[in-house]
Amino acid sequence: MKKTLLLQTALVAAVGLFVADIASAQTKATPIGVTVGGYYQSFYKVQDRDKAAQTDQSSQALGQDAEIWFNIRGVLDNGTIIGGRVELEGTTYGDQIDETYLFVERADIGRMELGATDRVNAKMNYFAPDAFPGHGTTSQSEYAASVIQPQMWTVNHGNDSEGINLYTASNRYFGSKAGKGLQLGVSYVPNGCQDFGGTSACAGGFSSTANDGQLSQQYAVAANYIESFGPVDAALYAGYNSVHIEGTLGAGATDPRQDAWQVGTQLTYNVGDGSSVTLGGGYNNEDVGRAAGFSSATVTKERESYTVGLRYLTNGANPGSVGIGVNYYTGEDKNFNGTKDELDYYALGVTYQVAKGVLSFAGAGVTDAELSAAEDPKQTFGVVGLRLDF
Repeated sequence: MKKTLLLQTALVAAVGLFVADIASAQTKATPIGVTVGGYYQSFYKVQDRDKAAQTDQSSQALGQDAEIWFNIRGVLDNGTIIGGRVELEGTTYGDQIDETYLFVERADIGRMELGATDRVNAKMNYFAPDAFPGHGTTSQSEYAASVIQPQMWTVNHGNDSEGINLYTASNRYFGSKAGKGLQLGVSYVPNGCQDFGGTSACAGGFSSTANDGQLSQQYAVAANYIESFGPVDAALYAGYNSVHIEGTLGAGATDPRQDAWQVGTQLTYNVGDGSSVTLGGGYNNEDVGRAAGFSSATVTKERESYTVGLRYLTNGANPGSVGIGVNYYTGEDKNFNGTKDELDYYALGVTYQVAKGVLSFAGAGVTDAELSAAEDPKQTFGVVGLRLDF
């Protein structure tokens, strides 16, 4: 049976099927209710790193990453869907609660998300498929423990800050990437606050306008288009982001408003009998202008990066499906002093779908950096683990 782009990786498929179940639920008036979902991922990792300053770092470790999602949803008499989501970190990070937002949605008009969540250019993008779950150019690393992250997301992204996202309907369920046609999205973030308590710069309900490095007055727009051409599913993406940097900028920076733009694509060839091959890649260009480069001793002016990846699945997200993927990233930071920092990242991964929502995986990767103001860290790592999506 022909698969959509949503089903091209076991990880995205598991999440997508969960979202689709919600989307196809009752269409008549329904009282507000709560369902629980999320994921749990546990893994063993090893590394070999040749940077002298980190020779005392352990060569092996156990790790885990987990979130519990409380999904709130109800249907009004006129068909409007209203709800929200609260994400509880299963392992403690900088914040114990990750995303919290409310949404209002109509299939014939669009969707609004209000609260702390990712911006549209993080939710709507299509880049290279990750070689294995939880580590790649569109997902935060839990394995490498490197000072460098090969991320295609913009540095000035404003994700999880309090803001608003608006989407057009486009004949498909919002956030699932499961349909066809054109979808547009726009985001606005008034300041960089997520929580308004404690002694932080966001305390008191209104943020200060002079917090060094805080992101405010952010505007983001994104568009993606999905279509099928015989056995080929195609997805195109483009995004733009503009944000104001408060307080003191990096040395040499003069413009507090910094911009970024990016494009990406994924092409999936459905071989038959559930098997498919996905090729994807993208380009990202961003004005940074603050101390956020590959090296903390170097102030970055502009970041430019590319990624490409290939992934083969024998039977989509069905039990017994095997996945093989490769991923490559190259990035360059241009600094105000005329120097530059460079990063190359390679990864190879294998996945096996044990059962619905149960994915085992193994992989290896290499990060190779050339830094202008520090030793050049080079790392080889390997990981094996199990992921549950529910």
